[in-house]
Amino acid sequence: MIRYFISSAFRNLWEAKVTSLFTAVTLSVALGFLGTYLAVFMNMKAALDLMSEKFPLSVYLSDHVSQAQLDAVQDRLKGSPLVSGVTYTSKDKALEDFRGSRKDEAALIDSLGTNPLPASLDVALRPDAGPEAAMALVKEVRTMQGVDEVNYMQEEAGKLRSMLASFRIAGLALGLAVLMGVVFISYSTLRLAVLNHSEEIAVMKLMGAARIFIMGPFLLEGLFQGLIAAGLSLGVLYGLLHYLSGTPSVMLLAPGGLAFLPVWAWLGMIASGGLLGLTGSLFAFVRTLRM
Repeated sequence: MIRYFISSAFRNLWEAKVTSLFTAVTLSVALGFLGTYLAVFMNMKAALDLMSEKFPLSVYLSDHVSQAQLDAVQDRLKGSPLVSGVTYTSKDKALEDFRGSRKDEAALIDSLGTNPLPASLDVALRPDAGPEAAMALVKEVRTMQGVDEVNYMQEEAGKLRSMLASFRIAGLALGLAVLMGVVFISYSTLRLAVLNHSEEIAVMKLMGAARIFIMGPFLLEGLFQGLIAAGLSLGVLYGLLHYLSGTPSVMLLAPGGLAFLPVWAWLGMIASGGLLGLTGSLFAFVRTLRM
């Protein structure tokens, strides 16, 4: 019976190959929106975590900072129980790093005649450092002599995390819209397939064929369409992320490249595509023939 279901489903797909191809592409676009949202959300979250954990606090020094002022700032940071490490970067080292990472813009810096980059202290906080205590340290360091600016990543990260929370809510709405859209597309396509085989189905009913025997090929047709669409959308998404990972702006924000969806996410998308296609075909069969 399973072999009959599979062969009949593929025969139906081949007989309506233009419609089947259009449906697969349309479903893949709908599922692609969901996959793109997941990829953007996860890469943004990973970038935020990296930004706030690697060097969450950067102290930029004035150009005329004295050695005594530099030592005072370093001693204050190293003496704090919140700090696990302090790395000093001189003006010359900052310029060297800039030239190495942005070779295309090195000539622009050289044309200025002077080094515009400040010396800095990159501060790593301990994992158990509370945000309130860290903010108190930031405010204190900002008032110290020789300090031009203090960039506390958690301040910016907090704003971006609020945006991510809103983005998550928008994702839920997008997911619901995609779910309804996939079911509707699958329903509309399979309804046409059921109508095209209505005489064949009527004969089978008169001969006393079991309901599952009649419905099986159409249910598998919807399942296959959903699986093919999910696989197609994931393939396009992977290629897009791979291409974007090589662009300069992405390389600056994510040196390791954009990450693809984790295993649970792409397996979930494939399973969801198949399940939604199956659901749409079931609705089409039941509503069309009132079985």
